[in-house]
This record gives sequence, structure tokens and C-alpha cells, in this order.
Amino acid sequence: MTEESLSHLEQEMERLRSQLHQSVEGEPSRLSAEHVLPLSKRLDTLIVAMQKAKRICRQTRIG
Repeated sequence: MTEESLSHLEQEMERLRSQLHQSVEGEPSRLSAEHVLPLSKRLDTLIVAMQKAKRICRQTRIG
């Protein structure tokens, strides 16, 4: 994964975090709102992708 694609991934994660915060507005009961779940799932997917990319980068530097 290139630096540019990592940067794009980070930007997308931050955008989704902002959307989630706005959607929930500090009310934990809103976490189960219908429109929140797809945002949360997408953010989870991006977080996993970022963790994998970081692990690969570390392995590449070590190996």
C-alpha cells in the first residue's frame, strides 16, 4: 500500500468518525439507530484495512 493510499484511508476514516459523532450526538442510545450501523461497519472495515497495511509495512521493513 502506498503512502498516498494510506493517507486516503486515514482521511476516509476521519470523515466516517466525524459522521458517526454527528449521528450519535453524545447519546449512546443512538448507536443502534438504523443509519448509524452502516457507518460503523464501514469504519470498522477501514480500521482493519489500516491495521493490516501497517503490519505489512512493519514486516517489509523488518524482512
